Amino acid sequence: MDKNEYLLNNEGGSTKAGARVCAAKRWRVLAAGLVLAVGGIWLLLHQMLGRSGNSTDEYALGALKSDKVQVELFVMSRCPDAIKVETVFNSVVRELYPILDIQLNFIAKPNPNATYGAECKHGDDECRGNIDELCALAHGGDLPLFWRFLNCLNSHSGDIGSDPDLSLKCASSAGLDTEAFISCALQAEGRELFRQSVENAQFAGVNTSATVFIDGHLRCVEDGGWRDCLGGHSASDFIRDICAAYKGSRSRPSICAEYPPVV
Repeated sequence: MDKNEYLLNNEGGSTKAGARVCAAKRWRVLAAGLVLAVGGIWLLLHQMLGRSGNSTDEYALGALKSDKVQVELFVMSRCPDAIKVETVFNSVVRELYPILDIQLNFIAKPNPNATYGAECKHGDDECRGNIDELCALAHGGDLPLFWRFLNCLNSHSGDIGSDPDLSLKCASSAGLDTEAFISCALQAEGRELFRQSVENAQFAGVNTSATVFIDGHLRCVEDGGWRDCLGGHSASDFIRDICAAYKGSRSRPSICAEYPPVV
């Protein structure tokens, strides 16, 4: 899939995927059994962790991925508050990326009849931008490369999602694998990443862009002004807290020495 196909497919938005119906009864029974099994696993995890899926204070999924510190940004790609938070994180990513994982969870309302499977506050262009960002993160190679892509998009925030050429230019200038990015953005992978990110936001009970979680805990909210930011909201504040949260085996970035643990 090449650049021209990406531009053509995004001219005026992607077409809706056709509904697929299982004709065989045995597949319906199998699917129902799978849903029950997954539900049982979720319930078991829910009980073991002692957390509520509707709590905005703790989010069970964030701390289960790796020994890196998990930072989750609950955002919207065309939201000024989200862009403000992402700008604050420029130096955080630059200094701490070896011990840092960042996950984007997009705030939207699921709707199977919507163009992208959800209704975004700032329209379909925002949904398209959300998918592009998720695909860039999935195929960015490393976090700094993705962050260069994100900064490129944010510097043209009014065109996010509405100008497919912008996403391609940003992917190329950031050094992303553009072929993998295009394939993800146009095919089922991108929509599935978007669906999962929206589900993550709903599971966490977060509906405000932008909200920051660190290792599953609410850390800060920017919503026309900072709030619920115990410990501050500057880049240095986030660096300090991420350094303190890191319990992995690899060496800490040198900047962590400037923030000794609080006794």
